[in-house]
Amino acid sequence: MRVSEIAAVILCAGVAAQACDGAPAPAPPPPLASSPAVPLYVPPPPEGCARTGSLEALESDPTCVVARGNDDGAMREAMKHLTFELKADTPVVTAGGTTILRLTIANGSANEVPVLLQAQPPSSGPRPDWTRLAGVPLPPPAASGVVVPESYRLVMPVRTLDANERVVDGLPITPSVAAPSLRSLRVRLRPGGKLTQTFTWWALRIPTPGPITRDDAGHRFVPKTAPVPLAPGQYSINVELPLAGIVPPESTVSVRVRVEKADTLH
Repeated sequence: MRVSEIAAVILCAGVAAQACDGAPAPAPPPPLASSPAVPLYVPPPPEGCARTGSLEALESDPTCVVARGNDDGAMREAMKHLTFELKADTPVVTAGGTTILRLTIANGSANEVPVLLQAQPPSSGPRPDWTRLAGVPLPPPAASGVVVPESYRLVMPVRTLDANERVVDGLPITPSVAAPSLRSLRVRLRPGGKLTQTFTWWALRIPTPGPITRDDAGHRFVPKTAPVPLAPGQYSINVELPLAGIVPPESTVSVRVRVEKADTLH
């Protein structure tokens, strides 16, 4: 190869190298998508249901059911932030007449407050023997095989006391044959939220029925009783609330009404 040809090759190689050095570098590959950071601890969702309104509606809401109802006196602590009120639509009632009672559980604090309740089948605890009331049919005998299904209810007994703090009704009480089967409910009540319930109250009393007797032939006689109008006067109506871990009188709310004869009301 001639000297002039060698010089031309070297010159071309230098020009090509300069062209490569001046070219922009290729773009780096995009970074791989990284997975989101996983927190070290995820707190469990709060127990119970966030609700307001009717207490009766809680009975059929499975999200309100919790495994344990009153750990470490939680309901007693919650009562510091709740108000319980029972009002009568008409504070003066005709003897034998009726009025509506309105129960309100309100959260007056600035934070959510848990309300812990206990539901049970109505027949699982002590209750009035309604079969001694005239017009109420007897339940089927146990040997008949008829089983009446029961659901869990928030049982709230209503009792009427006279001016001397004596219960006016005389129906015998059927004792519980076993410890009540309880179901715990937990309601997360928001600030300013209310739980409510209404009751119909009659200005009546149920006299004590006569004793059950047997004749010489062994026949059993079960006397019945019937409601009669309350005598004029002041009465206290007490409602026992199914608060978890709380017993009367702390779990009782009351309201006073006056009963008058029909011809004295205006």
